Amino acid sequence: MTFQFDRETALVALDDNRYTIEASDFYRNPTGMAFGGWVAGICARAVDMHPERSGPIVSQQTNFLSGVGPGEVEVQTSLLKSGATTQFWRVELYQNGSVTIVADIVSSTRKLTDIDYQKPRPDCRAPEDSIALPSVNPMAPQWVASYDQRIAKGIPFKVNKTPEALVWIREADGRPVDRVSLFSICDTPMPRTFFVTEQFRPGSTVSMATYIYASEEDLADAGSDYMLMRVNGATVRNSCCDSRVELWSAGGVLLATSNQIGFFR
Repeated sequence: MTFQFDRETALVALDDNRYTIEASDFYRNPTGMAFGGWVAGICARAVDMHPERSGPIVSQQTNFLSGVGPGEVEVQTSLLKSGATTQFWRVELYQNGSVTIVADIVSSTRKLTDIDYQKPRPDCRAPEDSIALPSVNPMAPQWVASYDQRIAKGIPFKVNKTPEALVWIREADGRPVDRVSLFSICDTPMPRTFFVTEQFRPGSTVSMATYIYASEEDLADAGSDYMLMRVNGATVRNSCCDSRVELWSAGGVLLATSNQIGFFR
């Protein structure tokens, strides 16, 4: 079975450092520009496919110079430095000869240590007791339907005490989580503006950083089950807001964290 996410992020190799893809119609926002999670996903996939990559991807810093519109996208990768255990990569996306996205990615081979600490997963309602987001919503972009999301805390388009939300999430078609899809999932939360006002306030992400802590065994254990996202923000003011994501497996392992800054109107 070929899953939706894999079909829509399937890069075509031109050579070892260059790939091409048609911008996804499915993973597109109402603005007409590509969903940032799709962008982060193809940046990660370009490094994941590269024949010189020697370790799993552990982080990505993505800067959105402009939106990715419909049409062909060229993806260029560069290995900036390769050490004994860690590699530093640069990925650039081009449309019509102009750079639209720049991403810095780190891959690294990590070892087990005798230190094993992580913050505990929040307590909340089970997925079956949480509020299911509708699979079809005329106000939401089409890609939202590719995720099964259950809200355990935080109601959008309501003045909540804080912009914090707890959301159970998994791929709707049963695709197991992996490193590439983690970068996309960490961009699924709604803007924090939606949780401090009843008004629709459009905005866009400017920069997003995502860090993966999960081992391959952790990802295998997470599989296609629900994961719990805690999403919060430190500020929603002066046309600027942030978003902070923590993503746990159902078994309580902290898989990844993500931070982003965006501007809103």
